[in-house]
Amino acid sequence: MDLLVFLTAAAHLVYTPFTKVEESFNLQAMHDILYLRNNFSQYDHHEYPGVVPRTFIGPLVVSMLSAPFVLLFETLNVNKFWAQYVVRLVLAGAISVAWTNLRQAVTRIYGVEVRLWFTAITITQFHFMFYMTRPLPNIFALPIVLYAISYWLRDQHKPFIVCSGVAILVFRSELALFLGFLLAISLLQRKFSIDGMLKIALPAGICILAATVLVDSFFWRRLLWPEGEVLWYNTILNKSSNWGTSPFLWYFYSALPRAMGASLVFVPIGIALEPRIRPLALSALAFVLLYSILPHKELRFIIYVFPVLNITAACACQRIWMNSAKSTWHSFLALASAAHILLNVGMTVFLLVISGTNYPGGAALSRLHRLEAGASNVSVHIANLAAQSGVSRFMEIRDEWTYSKDESMNYTQAELNRFTHLLIEAKNKQNTELWSSLQEDFDNLEFVDCFNSIGIQYNSLLPVRIKTKPCIGILKRRPAPPKENSKIKDRKVKPAASLVEEKPKLKEKKKVKAAPEPEKEEVSPITAKETPREREKPKGKPSLDFDDDDGIVATVEEMSLELDYIEQLKDEAEPEPVETPAKEINFQELRNLAMGQTTKKSRAATKLKIRKIIEQHYRAKGKQIENDSAEQAPKNPQGDTGGRAGVRQSVKSIIKQEKIKEMIEQIATMDLTRICDLEKTSTKDCLKQVIDKIDDSESVKTK
Repeated sequence: MDLLVFLTAAAHLVYTPFTKVEESFNLQAMHDILYLRNNFSQYDHHEYPGVVPRTFIGPLVVSMLSAPFVLLFETLNVNKFWAQYVVRLVLAGAISVAWTNLRQAVTRIYGVEVRLWFTAITITQFHFMFYMTRPLPNIFALPIVLYAISYWLRDQHKPFIVCSGVAILVFRSELALFLGFLLAISLLQRKFSIDGMLKIALPAGICILAATVLVDSFFWRRLLWPEGEVLWYNTILNKSSNWGTSPFLWYFYSALPRAMGASLVFVPIGIALEPRIRPLALSALAFVLLYSILPHKELRFIIYVFPVLNITAACACQRIWMNSAKSTWHSFLALASAAHILLNVGMTVFLLVISGTNYPGGAALSRLHRLEAGASNVSVHIANLAAQSGVSRFMEIRDEWTYSKDESMNYTQAELNRFTHLLIEAKNKQNTELWSSLQEDFDNLEFVDCFNSIGIQYNSLLPVRIKTKPCIGILKRRPAPPKENSKIKDRKVKPAASLVEEKPKLKEKKKVKAAPEPEKEEVSPITAKETPREREKPKGKPSLDFDDDDGIVATVEEMSLELDYIEQLKDEAEPEPVETPAKEINFQELRNLAMGQTTKKSRAATKLKIRKIIEQHYRAKGKQIENDSAEQAPKNPQGDTGGRAGVRQSVKSIIKQEKIKEMIEQIATMDLTRICDLEKTSTKDCLKQVIDKIDDSESVKTK
């Protein structure tokens, strides 16, 4: 039974193994203590200090307890991401021990039945179990607060004052409100005197304050009381409101219902039925009410009151269950008290599934490690969203890789040249221009989704559906093609204008050379008698393939692209390599085309792929393609296609193919996700279905 809380917290950890930006300081500190050790200058907080400094005492204690496991992992060559599980489980273990101590105090005061209800309520709630493994300042303070509450319940005032001092001076100064209420109650009930309190509090406070100043000044390299600076920044200057504000009663109508679940209904019943719990429960509620004055609110700020309110709800359930035999109404209430545990379980599962979608950065870096498992020379830039949603130093598991979280990244060409991979925020209204520019040098390997919203669905057993959206793109630099400098330097290219002028002359020639004999490897200068098919294309440049077997080009725009390409060959002695489009069309290309997020060349290349698929699909169905160059191009007696004139003839004929042209334009604006299930159907097969649908609609119109 004592292990049940710890195992439940561990299950939450396994399902959501990554952390967020709020947890980053303590997590990175534990990593640095365990792995960098005495290399203090390389600690993460020197480069990313955060808004306010935090204490190292919590991470130092957890790291000391975790060190044997980490040394064992190093001996067995286990990657250090598993150490992240260890430090978080150690933190959960400390809270479990403190919670067990509180449960023992509850058993002594309220009885075994209340203890059982208290355990059942606690393990079926989401937030307390979820936060037990989160390395937040509030969570480091939590086990000390639980010990303080248990000592207060047992009337052990000296350890209560010492624990309260540690929690307030080292971790969270706002606990002076909650623990101060409990201290005031003890003083009002005359359980001990003010003189006795001061004799304990003053020397304990001085020792605790000296310890945190000495330890943290060493790590931060300046004289420092971290929690004092936090108190000044958040409360006195009220700058915490820069990170968002909430209405005054937000804790009562939002945070507590989500954290307590259905158990919240039994809290007022417990206060009414059990007089012994009232001072503790009312102190907790008074703390929440008073703390609501601070505009910036987060659920974790009041996590210390959840065990207290759970004890109150447990007292209510025990009383109702004990009186279940008195009447039918009492039996119904007893059944409701038991059923609310099941409601808590359902709510916990639902919130846990949502939480699993809130860490796209960690999921993206983990996925990149799997995608590039065999790569060694990798340099990855981790953008802001990825760094805030799961990435930590524990995830830097490849020693030969370079990981960068440069926040000043402007994505200039010089900066991008340093990286082979990017983990960057997916396309949205804010970074569409950036995404478009990155696509010129990077391929998108995958998108990682994150939570978007909750939708209602009527045609499923489950009434709600969790909707996600692409959040982070995993980008990989395109490999540069090999240059053939010697061939390009020796090549003489005629101006594009003269090449166009010679095309009519080629048509008038009555005698054309027969199929040329195999030539040597060296490239000869291009003359007016040679056709494009007879000369080698430079391998380092993109080319629109005017292949007579496939039905060629869709528009004059693509013809002009080749002329531009020839012009570039003329102007450049050593042209820069540009990537040839992928052979198979993919969904991302069509998506970019539909959204207009393409360059002129990529748009033409994508339309060319669509045309080829249309013509191949028609041939597979045995249809005749009007003016198809593969069938209609005139051939001379020697079997030549007429050289460059044949290409010119094909462009003119294809312009007349209004049907195919209109079909390409329709496909270019379509959202294929509404037509096909792209998880089960390839992009090419989906396009074929679209072609058939357009054909069917055209035939209906004709009839």
